[in-house]
Amino acid sequence: MSNATMDYADKRVLIVEDQRPFLLVLRGLLHDMGATEVVTKPSAEQALSLCRKRKFDIIISDLHLGTEKKNGFEFIEELRSKKLLRPTSIFMLISADSTRPIVLGSIERSPDDYLVKPFSQAQIKARLNRAWKKRQNLLPVFQALHDDDEQQAQEKAEALFSANSHYRGTLAQILIEIYWKQEQYDKVNQLLTQFDKDHHVLWIRIYQAKNLLKMNKLDEAKAIAESVLVKNRFSAEAHDILAECQHLSNDGETALKTIRHAIKISPYSIPRHITACKIARKHRDFVLASESAQAIWQLSRKTMQQHAGIWCEYIRSILDVAEHADDKRIKNRYQQEALLAMQRGKFDEYLCRQNDNFDFVIYEQIIDARVYSLDGKLADAKRSIISSQDAIEQKYDAYPVFYAPDSIKVFFDLGEYDEAENLMRLVNEKHYAIENTLIHADKLKASDNQKQYMLHNKEGIDHYQAGDFDAAYLSFGRALHFAPVNTGVALNLLQCILKLISKNTTREPALVNECRRLNTLLTGMPMKSHYQQKFDELKKEIRGFIGRAA
Repeated sequence: MSNATMDYADKRVLIVEDQRPFLLVLRGLLHDMGATEVVTKPSAEQALSLCRKRKFDIIISDLHLGTEKKNGFEFIEELRSKKLLRPTSIFMLISADSTRPIVLGSIERSPDDYLVKPFSQAQIKARLNRAWKKRQNLLPVFQALHDDDEQQAQEKAEALFSANSHYRGTLAQILIEIYWKQEQYDKVNQLLTQFDKDHHVLWIRIYQAKNLLKMNKLDEAKAIAESVLVKNRFSAEAHDILAECQHLSNDGETALKTIRHAIKISPYSIPRHITACKIARKHRDFVLASESAQAIWQLSRKTMQQHAGIWCEYIRSILDVAEHADDKRIKNRYQQEALLAMQRGKFDEYLCRQNDNFDFVIYEQIIDARVYSLDGKLADAKRSIISSQDAIEQKYDAYPVFYAPDSIKVFFDLGEYDEAENLMRLVNEKHYAIENTLIHADKLKASDNQKQYMLHNKEGIDHYQAGDFDAAYLSFGRALHFAPVNTGVALNLLQCILKLISKNTTREPALVNECRRLNTLLTGMPMKSHYQQKFDELKKEIRGFIGRAA
């Protein structure tokens, strides 16, 4: 184990700080500690540009780096994702904000250390030396992780752990993350039992609870999480575990309360908000789902995680609130909020810059379709959704997953079940997973309607082929009730009506009105070629009957 003290003279240091007075103080401290090469930058953006060209041994960054600029959280994430930090490099986060949410949010980013301003030269020197020693002693592990060689990282970490390393806790946490990826939960248990004498240490208890949760041992996981909260009621991770256990036990009301409390304690965690979205959608708290979707978007907006799918999830979560609102004013307010968020997105430099493959016009058509559907304007919804799907087909070789959830939802709402199923199948074939509870809930809800639609449509076809047009008319009408703008059944009903009118029955006025309504619905409606051909063949006969009635 290396016990040498770090020599600052040969270390490249980068300080990222937007407050010039403190930047000068910090630079002076590093010079006094022996550093000869100290570079300063006022923003994460400038620092990232420099880090692409040069590698630094020590990076010290303030958390808050100006409004509408990347902060320290986003800076460290991009450095790691782009591999701009060497395995030997130290990253220290500093902040004048000592509030619990900020401190916990900083720790969750796992910098090498975190310091609250003001601090002395002795404090920062001691922290940097400690971080450097850890990097040196665990370098084979950090190097393998940097090289994405998980097997090598595991072997090196296991060897160092067995050698009774001073850094057994860090090594254990690295190994546990690797074992979880491999679903080797027994190995995690075996590793944690080696800390029996330290069983009271909270991080060990947290890992035990997480492992039990992954093994679906909910009662045991819940008991450990509760024991952690007895010792530390501000453990956001323990609340996360408890909320997951309650959620999986179908105790929705308690799970929602628990995850809300976890967010209150530590609101800057993207995984925590993802968990909140999952729990909220399952238990139909659409406001919480919308709040967490917005938080995910805001936390990821300037990071490498940022992509169009996260923004789309935020937009659709707002419309989910509108869809399930009992009060019409609330429904209208959330619809307007979604449309305003759409407009803001068009001018969001981060969203536009990093998503060349995303088409705002297409997505706007899809969202328009959702809003039309919410307002009961089903024909307009269908025109918008079909136009958007045609545009997607023309622009892309493969269907982009970020358009799929809203598109599928609209198709289900319109009763275009075949289109919804085909799109779900297409996306799944491209190895995309639509992690949206509401899509699957819509599919289940639509299942009964779909069965009724298919049943009555088939009955109608059978009656029509047997020449029983009255029975066919009733069956197609019932089918249309369960799929109000379905092109296929609308054409079937229209064809059947024309047969009945041709018999010149006393029902002709009502039938002609129904013929006129269906003709209006289908005229100008984008449809597949075989449907369009069928409609074109019926148009001359339709005009004759409508003109005669007029």
